[in-house]
Amino acid sequence: MSWHLTHDQLHQYAAHTADDVTAMSAEAHLTHCAHCRGLLPTDRAWLDRSWADLRDIVDQPRRGPIERLLTSVGLHESTAKLLAATPQLYRAWLTATVLVLAMALTVAHELPRGSLLFAFTVPVVPLIGVALAYGRGVDPAHSLTSVTPLAGYRLLFLRTAAVLLPALALCTVAALLMPSVSTLWEAAFWLLPALAMVAGCLALSQWMPLSLAGGVVGAAWLLTLFLLGIAEGLDPLLLFDPTAQMGWAVALTLLAGAILIRVRTA
Repeated sequence: MSWHLTHDQLHQYAAHTADDVTAMSAEAHLTHCAHCRGLLPTDRAWLDRSWADLRDIVDQPRRGPIERLLTSVGLHESTAKLLAATPQLYRAWLTATVLVLAMALTVAHELPRGSLLFAFTVPVVPLIGVALAYGRGVDPAHSLTSVTPLAGYRLLFLRTAAVLLPALALCTVAALLMPSVSTLWEAAFWLLPALAMVAGCLALSQWMPLSLAGGVVGAAWLLTLFLLGIAEGLDPLLLFDPTAQMGWAVALTLLAGAILIRVRTA
């Protein structure tokens, strides 16, 4: 090395007072010059604390409240950690779900036909959550998880379960609070359509990203509502009558079978 950093340059670099050009030049020089690195003033106590904290994090990672809750109900630690590391969009969806259901309930109680908004909104709530729970476009860590042994169907179905459980619980509670609903059976009118649309989303994810599959199924739901709304003599509420419920059950069974075959042949 034909030159070395001066005392002033080392001091400015260590104190973060050097200009950008000097700082970059000093950093490039320090990478290859052990002599100057030895002269660089350092806070030894700070370095020791930093390394101790880093070793503590790596050797004994702290579990968050969600992970502790999942392990307390019997889930394996690795599965709990995987479910706790959900994308930020999924967490935002969970918050938005509470707000949307609260708004739909308010409209249902305040307006004469406000129950229609709730009836047409609640079936797509689980679908949106599933679409935001897994995939390249919604999960910042997807590039990392996609190359691990946990990637693929296991992670997809775990994330789906993590969405469905809170979604079904929130929607059921909201449905029970609807006006004129007195039994659990009356409050479950949305369940089969919701599950069938989630199954359709999972089935379509074989050919497209999960978020796009959710968008396709959601768009089909809105288009169906629109066509029934403008058709003379038809009511969108026909989507929830007993005949339609049988159709939803058949569709759910067929889609679940298609997903099972897909998994077994993968």
